[in-house]
Amino acid sequence: MTEGELRQPGEVARGLNISTSTLRRWAKEFYPHLSQTASRVDAAGVGTGAHRRYTREDVEFLARVKALLDQGLTYGQVLQRLKHESPAAREERRHEEDAYPMVAAEAEMEAPAVGASLVVVADALRNIGDNQQALQNSLQVNRNLLGVLIQDNFNLKEENAKLRDRVLKLEQSMNQLRQEKETSSLSQEKQRELESRRGCLSSPSR
Repeated sequence: MTEGELRQPGEVARGLNISTSTLRRWAKEFYPHLSQTASRVDAAGVGTGAHRRYTREDVEFLARVKALLDQGLTYGQVLQRLKHESPAAREERRHEEDAYPMVAAEAEMEAPAVGASLVVVADALRNIGDNQQALQNSLQVNRNLLGVLIQDNFNLKEENAKLRDRVLKLEQSMNQLRQEKETSSLSQEKQRELESRRGCLSSPSR
């Protein structure tokens, strides 16, 4: 690859959305998997002091590293995952499957079973979560209804108190009217009595 096809650290860092210091740290941690222009270290892992330049393969590898780190993996776990994904590891697994076809077949049979079990467990957990959510919604509805009933009870008590006051006022008014009527009746009776007495006094004596 020519010098013009190599990418500088700043360009690679911007493409990966990381800082140049993070890029240098990754180049140091994963130097066995990078090109010599990217790692700039010798076989003993000692830096040569030259400026780093990254190939297209280096950038693709570092993008995979970033994806694994974003999943929460440590540097050691990323190295193990990449080692497992390397072409050499895949070739070794292919030779093992060719050498032990029965074991490979059993592994393929067990994998779907485990996957199906996980699907069942996931569905069960999802159903439990849905039931819990439905129960919480039902409890919330019941709490809302209870609040409405309590408020209605308060309103009925207030209306009952107002009605009681109105009844008392009406009774007082009726008693007052009754008293006024009785007083008026007595006054009329006394007036008639006085008139009768006045008639007796004014009649001629024999």
